[in-house]
Formats: sequence, structure tokens, C-alpha cells
Amino acid sequence: MKDSILLTGATGALGSMLLKRLCRDGYKVVCLVRAQDRNEARARIHAIVGDHENVKVIRGDVTEPRCGISNIDRELLVGRIGKVLHCAASISFFDKNVVQQTNVAGVFHILELTEILDASHLLHVSTAYVLGDASYLSEKSLSIGQRWRNAYEESKFVGEKMVRAWALKRDERRFTIFRPSILVGCEDGTTCTFDGYYRVFEPIHRVAENLRRRDKPLPEDIRIDHEGVVRMPLAVLVADTRVNYVPIDWVADMIVAAVEAPARNETYHLVHHDPIRSRDALLWSLDHLKVKGIAVCSTQEEKQAALKAQTPLVRRVQRGIDTVHAAYAPYVAAESNFQMEAAARNLGTKFRLPVIVDQQYLQRLLSYAIQNNWGTEKQNSTELV
Repeated sequence: MKDSILLTGATGALGSMLLKRLCRDGYKVVCLVRAQDRNEARARIHAIVGDHENVKVIRGDVTEPRCGISNIDRELLVGRIGKVLHCAASISFFDKNVVQQTNVAGVFHILELTEILDASHLLHVSTAYVLGDASYLSEKSLSIGQRWRNAYEESKFVGEKMVRAWALKRDERRFTIFRPSILVGCEDGTTCTFDGYYRVFEPIHRVAENLRRRDKPLPEDIRIDHEGVVRMPLAVLVADTRVNYVPIDWVADMIVAAVEAPARNETYHLVHHDPIRSRDALLWSLDHLKVKGIAVCSTQEEKQAALKAQTPLVRRVQRGIDTVHAAYAPYVAAESNFQMEAAARNLGTKFRLPVIVDQQYLQRLLSYAIQNNWGTEKQNSTELV
């Protein structure tokens, strides 16, 4: 049996993939699960891997001191955990309290628990966007004078500093930090979460579908042809940059491969080696959604000029879409570049590059999202048109 691993975030999108792969590779995994009681915690993990002989479940919460585990669980685990894989996190951009509790206090509590359990190797999932507004980040760098664009980026930066400081206190302590870029669906197009990329295109798709079903006459600046292609003069601001989307299952594969690699206090950038151009991602996605006529603007001045020509209905739709897009705008407004050498150097034959993010890949992502109603059981009740 391989080293026992304490895994946090096992019920999340990335964490559930890590759990399945760790079980497949013969690791003994203890899942720390947020739940009302032990039975609920077990039920959540059972839904992912069933009754697996290598999986133990304990109730806990990283926002609580010592991660909220019971004295009995603590006594059972002391000396039996070789590695802690910390994947639990809040990905909220705006709820600073939740982000601080989970991504900062949560790291403090997991470090506290790691020390209590006498584990010496912490594997910590961070984000490539600890680079903030900087243009380049190496795997050996962290503090480079960057500024934060949201609470999430700052919290992950602070979390990394805490992990590094913990490791420096004792010679036997080791860390491995993973910095994935923007996670999207699996390489085959499937996904269990619809964040980021999906939230950018979901409102546009819903508006187009509402227009196709609309009984009232359309404004003069909206047209729908016989093939269902919706033409509407929305305006989107997209710089001539690349956006770093990376398949979530590839990230999971690389992390699990790194679990077995020697612990050298290293950071792994898990990013795409050939990022897609933002403009291509937008136009290819819109083409698949059968939406045309959108003004792709390079400057704010161009966008303002396009907005002035809109009819009231289109302007109302524009405001709704702009509200959704505002959270993700920084990631296409400026290009981020990352060194990626540690994975290829350390993972040997287990390292591979992710699939190319091209038009066909985006079509797979969008087709799956539409088939699954963007992850909701029914269409949003709030109609934009």
C-alpha cells in the first residue's frame, strides 16, 4: 500500500477527480469532508467512488481550528498520514469574507492539522493567477510586485506564503505547490462544473434561445434567419491577447503523478503550453452558439460607440451580460505568461501536454454545457429579453 494521503476538497470538481485517480493508483486516502455529521460525509464520498476499501472518510471543515476533526479521528490518524493534499478552496472573486475563511484561515488550519498528524509533506493547490496583474511568473517566483484584481488572487498568494513559511520552520518539512491556470472541462468535453468559461457564454446562449422563442416582434437591430442564427449588435471588449484555458482532467493527472515524485519544495505550473487567442475563443464559441453580429471591440472607445447605436432592448441585454462578464474581463484584458518546466522535468513518462484548445475542443465544451443546461436543472427564471 502506498502512503496514506489526507485529501481536502474531495467533493469539489478537481478534488473528486484527484480522489478517483488516487484510488486507481493504489493510494490509501482519508477524505476530510465538510458535512453535518459522519453519515452525510460518507454519503458525499460514496457518490464519487462508492464503497472503496482504500478510502476513509472523516467529518471536518478547513474553516475551523484543527479543521474541526474529532479527538477520536485525530488519535486514529496521528502518525498514519504521509502526505496532505490540500485542494479545498473558495473560487469566489467578490465575497472576501468567505475567501479569507477558506483560502487563508483554511490554509492555517490545514497546516495546524498537518503538524498535529506528524505529516511532513504538504501538497497545496494554488492558482497560476497569484501573478495578479503581472505579465510573467516563473515557477520559482511569488512576490514580484504584482497587484491583485480580486480577493481570490490575493487569498491564494497569502496561502502560498503561509505554506512556504511552514516548510522553512523544520528541515524535514516539504511542500509541493500546484498552480493551474483557468480550469475548463475535460479533454473529451465533459465537465461536472460550469464556472469560468461557461459563465461567460451561458448568458449569451440564454438570450439567443429566448429570442428564438419570442412571440413579440423583434427590434429592428435583431434578426433571426431560417437556420436559427441570431444577429444582435451586442458589444464585447476583447484585447489581442491569449487566454490560458486548461482541461481539468489533465491537471488532475499531473497532480497525481506529482504525488509520487520526490518532494523538493517546488512549484508546478499546470498551464497550457499554447494558449488560445481570446478573440478566437470568443468568435469560435459564438459561432457554435449561432450568435452573430456582435461587435468585437479592441478599445473601450470602440465599445462605447457600439453601445450608442443599440435599441433599448439590446441595451438591456448588454447590461445584463456586462455584469456577468465583469468578473472575468481581467483575464482577457491582459496576457499572462507562465514558465512550465517542473512537471516535464520531474514526472518522467507520466508527463504529457494537454490537448490543444481549438475550435473543435470549444465545441465539445459548449455542446456538453447546452445538453446539461449549463449545470442547472431548469432555465434561469430571470429572463433578459
